[in-house]
Amino acid sequence: MQKNLTTKIIIIVATILLCVYGIIGLPKSKDELVRNIQNNVKLGLDLRGGSHLILQVQVQDAVKAEADRVMEVLKEELGRTGIDYAGFDRNEPMRIEDADTFRSTSRE
Repeated sequence: MQKNLTTKIIIIVATILLCVYGIIGLPKSKDELVRNIQNNVKLGLDLRGGSHLILQVQVQDAVKAEADRVMEVLKEELGRTGIDYAGFDRNEPMRIEDADTFRSTSRE
């Protein structure tokens, strides 16, 4: 058991030393060590002390959800007051720019 543990420790230490050698090489001075680390270790944005977040709002989904909510409220109010209605339809423009071109489809 002890022999197996010793073998594992030797393999772990050798792997770590090989990785460190791959990153910094065999520097001859402290300045060369610092230069090797700066050239070979590239920090990502999160490790450099910053982050970049992108927040996107799905406008069409939000508008559809709000329209569905309003339609449900109207149905409840009309049902509570006893007003008969045939149904509700929601126009769905493909783009926000097209939303102004839709007209009300109410029937009189």
